[in-house]
Amino acid sequence: EPADLLKVLDFHNLPDGISKTTGFCTSRRSSKGADVAYRVTKDAQLSAPTKQLFPETPFPEDFSILTTVKAKKGGQAFLISIYNEQGIQQVGVELGRSPVFLYEDHMEKPGPENYPLFRGINLSDGK
Repeated sequence: EPADLLKVLDFHNLPDGISKTTGFCTSRRSSKGADVAYRVTKDAQLSAPTKQLFPETPFPEDFSILTTVKAKKGGQAFLISIYNEQGIQQVGVELGRSPVFLYEDHMEKPGPENYPLFRGINLSDGK
């Protein structure tokens, strides 16, 4: 069952550090009007417990995160963090000149030495 991070993080109620804005596409044939996007500032606390996303099951071994972002030029910051019941970060997405993707399942695998590396990719180029 898909987990909706926007719903879990309560984006629709615009918590501190989150504001609604226009998305990249001002008009699409497949949608009703303009894209909706959210502006996330440093004041936002974007973290959730794993149990809130997957209340009935452990964190899945196979998963995807789909997002479209436009990071501020030169910035480096975590976009999202997901923690287990012991407070250990299971997923972390950091945007910037050196993007970081942290992932650890309920068996604490893979270890940091096997996290994916994104060399030569700059997600804070302002584009």
